[in-house]
Amino acid sequence: MKRTGFKRRFTKPMKRTPLARVSKKKPKKTARAKKMELKRLLLEQYGLPMLPCSRYGLGKAPTRTDILKGMLWYIFSLFIRLRDKKLPCISCGEFCGELQAGHFAPVGGNDIVLCFDEQNVNGECPTCNADFQGGGWHLVGMRKNLITKYGIEVVESIEKRKGQKLAIKWDEQDYVTRIKYYLNECDKLNEE
Repeated sequence: MKRTGFKRRFTKPMKRTPLARVSKKKPKKTARAKKMELKRLLLEQYGLPMLPCSRYGLGKAPTRTDILKGMLWYIFSLFIRLRDKKLPCISCGEFCGELQAGHFAPVGGNDIVLCFDEQNVNGECPTCNADFQGGGWHLVGMRKNLITKYGIEVVESIEKRKGQKLAIKWDEQDYVTRIKYYLNECDKLNEE
């Protein structure tokens, strides 16, 4: 037999441990598993349907309000897309196949009320909505079309509230109420 230069790791025979001594540690739950368990508890508690909530609670351990906020965003953006499906893009004015829910006043740096404001969020084509590095060129056309759609007072009101970040905090019941409201509104729009 040829020697390889490696010694055997176990020179003594291994002892067999009785099954009673084997540790019964549960495997650690992943962040996704924790989030899904928390979501299941929320759905059972409030009687909500299964809605995706992937937008919020990604970079940290999600809270109950993060999950409800993600579910509200999903159903709110669906409502906006259904409401504006027969309209052109609010920014460029062209008809495209699939609209997205685009904000006039961006979500970052604003309070939660402006984030879910039906007049601030309108149907936008994916190209205009993804204007991350274009310097906001789409907002020029969006402002003009928002004035046509809602009036100058509404647009100035949104611009005045933009960047204020008011200390408004919704509790779980506020999210649940809005989720149920937009679920009903989406059902009405689907029937039309």
